[in-house]
Amino acid sequence: MDSAFSSIIYILTFLSVYVQVFFLITFIERRKHILIRDKKIELKEYPGVTIVVPCYNEEKTIDGTIRSLMDLDYPKDKLFLIVIDDGSRDNTWQVIKEFEKYPNIRVFHKENGGKYTAQNFGLEHTTTPFVGCLDSDSFVDSQALKRIMSYFEDKDTMAVAPSIIVENPKNILQGAQKAEYDMAVYNKKMLAFLGGIHVTPGPFSIFRKKVFDDLGPYRHAHNTEDQEIALRMQEHHYKIEHCPDAYVYTITPNTVKKLYRQRLRWIYGFVRNAMDYRRLFFKKKYGTIAFFTLPMNR
Repeated sequence: MDSAFSSIIYILTFLSVYVQVFFLITFIERRKHILIRDKKIELKEYPGVTIVVPCYNEEKTIDGTIRSLMDLDYPKDKLFLIVIDDGSRDNTWQVIKEFEKYPNIRVFHKENGGKYTAQNFGLEHTTTPFVGCLDSDSFVDSQALKRIMSYFEDKDTMAVAPSIIVENPKNILQGAQKAEYDMAVYNKKMLAFLGGIHVTPGPFSIFRKKVFDDLGPYRHAHNTEDQEIALRMQEHHYKIEHCPDAYVYTITPNTVKKLYRQRLRWIYGFVRNAMDYRRLFFKKKYGTIAFFTLPMNR
């Protein structure tokens, strides 16, 4: 028993070191291609972008979420918000109705059906060539959208993921999550260089709407729809990028119980999605996602 346990520990340690060495080599080779911009930028053109904000029982945070989007440094006639109350039981609907007076904001109320149904509801009302989503407990940096959209100057880029930062950690648990999220920014960029991103996070990933027109809407995907759409894109060889200087601030679980529930959902979702997409594993035509990301993840 002790021998078997030791073997497992050695194997996991080797894999952990292997991943970090692999990322380090990638970083050394590609570090000059990492864009970290601390000043405002201007784009060659400003295509229309719709941001869908699904919300459920978020009366305490939704006002700040919407206002952070309104403060984005992006032409107001090119930026549209669709805010959807997914059958909340608190005062979320009353809060978001205050924003319907703005010409570029549309608010809707629907029966509760889950986040992915609200996202798809938003897609049905989107007419712009680009579309994204922002979770209703997250807030965007004013430069985030411009920086993300700069990556779409490459016509092959079909989606761009942001860097998610923990907002104002208040205890040791959230502080530990902040360190984890900061490390994830580095890991995400290395995976982007390798073409191996397997999650386009709910907080402010931006897509060409063509992705959904071609591949279909979001799916329930075991409550991890942001992972499933990325795997679907990888299966069809759609390029996913990562913008390390597009900052999105999110609120993380502040108790062990909440963190456990979140991570259980993430792990369960990954395992089930991996099973659904097992046809990708170890297939040469799927590259990094097949030989590195999926086998090494969690």
